[in-house]
Amino acid sequence: MTDVHLTGPVPYSDLVGTADPLALLGSTPEQIAHLVERWQPTVWSRSYSEGKWSAAQLVLHLAHDEIGWSNRVRLALSVPSYVPVPYDGAEWVRLETPTDPDLALNAFLSLRRLNLILYKRLTPLQLAQPLHHPVVGEITIAWILARIAGHDLHHLTQLQAIAAH
Repeated sequence: MTDVHLTGPVPYSDLVGTADPLALLGSTPEQIAHLVERWQPTVWSRSYSEGKWSAAQLVLHLAHDEIGWSNRVRLALSVPSYVPVPYDGAEWVRLETPTDPDLALNAFLSLRRLNLILYKRLTPLQLAQPLHHPVVGEITIAWILARIAGHDLHHLTQLQAIAAH
């Protein structure tokens, strides 16, 4: 996938660097699962910084983003002239807090495994499929996958900070 041009700056691209986004999409969720596998409720309720989401909310947010962005990929590939609808991830988390963190983690991991099957099958032409996001502008499927990979790493760092305290 690394030879596919990404349209516009990708959020979290500094975290992805030169890594293959598909490889990160496969490995980062397992790193997260390993990090949190024995967490007690007191750890799940901690935040990495005052006023920020708890660990449970971070994992819920990862599950939500897996739903939101993977739906955009599928719709972009199957609906002519598809235009993504923006959503407020913080509002989604607010609507579903509290949620059992193990349930949210299992949803995230299962959805990612399913999505990876699709992502690994995408052709260079499909990865280059353009779509116009009303907030971000012109993006491609490859852009979306790189964004998701970086987003995972961003929240992994926050969960590592919670684990360190």
